[in-house]
Amino acid sequence: MDSDLDAILSRYPAVARANDAPEPLRNAGGLSGSTFWRYTSGLGPMLLRAWPVDGPPRRALDIVHGWLADAGDLGFIPLPVIGLDGQSLLERAGRLWELTPWMPGAAETSQPPPLDRVRAAFAALAAFHQRLSRHRALGASPGMRGRLDEWLSWTGGGFDEVAQRIASRPDDPFSGLAAEWLAAARRRAAAIVEPWRRATIVVVPLQPCLRDVRPEHFLFTGPLVTGLVDFGAMRIETVAADLSRLLSEWSLHDPMTRGAALNAYSSIRPLSADETTLIEVFDQSSAFLLGGHWVRWHFVEGRAFRDPGAVGRGIAKGLTRLATLPP
Repeated sequence: MDSDLDAILSRYPAVARANDAPEPLRNAGGLSGSTFWRYTSGLGPMLLRAWPVDGPPRRALDIVHGWLADAGDLGFIPLPVIGLDGQSLLERAGRLWELTPWMPGAAETSQPPPLDRVRAAFAALAAFHQRLSRHRALGASPGMRGRLDEWLSWTGGGFDEVAQRIASRPDDPFSGLAAEWLAAARRRAAAIVEPWRRATIVVVPLQPCLRDVRPEHFLFTGPLVTGLVDFGAMRIETVAADLSRLLSEWSLHDPMTRGAALNAYSSIRPLSADETTLIEVFDQSSAFLLGGHWVRWHFVEGRAFRDPGAVGRGIAKGLTRLATLPP
């Protein structure tokens, strides 16, 4: 891999190349399959990313890089560095590579976080969405359609398939949790789907959204957002999807904190009544589907995770979320 690093870095301007040996960060705690290195340069600290061979296609990442350029003046967006060939994505060893500044700050992991950081994060998200609003068009949420399709997959045979997989692995350390999730999801499936169906035909503004917005992607220096990172999942979607995800990930369920978060967002990018309703429907659908993702990944797809406890924590979190839905 060292030869690949040397070859890739030689294709950037000299000021952006490494002054010291790049520090390998492996996957930096993410699930994308990417590999990362950090180093210092004449431009300051840098982050080099190698996307996995089976990662997003070049066309999709080129579009994302164009969107990031639209938001570059915000100051907390890590703009990809342009290589000597005029491209922000380089190819080597069957992989796509990108180089960005290493953004200052640290993620806020407490749940819920301090209120000033909640407001700052939702205001930053609103500013990011607002910068990309020129790509806006009206339509129904593709994410809600996808969630309804997932529900149909579970109720159309998915529950039975997973039950058989769990039963065939009684010694699996996650079988008990998975069976508990399966029983609870079966009980709730019929009662929760009607709002999803209605949401799939609601017409709202659609635009570039993060679609994987998580607390660890917001970097703070004091009360200020000084970095927003990880844009690989970006696609066209309703902003309600991003808002629902961040509210959920930070456990912002009490009315006061949730209201403060949405008010901070709306002060920059106002929300319509339909968008506000979609936030709640996205939240409910995530509560139903979250545990099922981990159950499928482990028992059906056989995915491996560097963190051996990730599957158990994921299913357990899904169970907790599921318990908030009507029985």
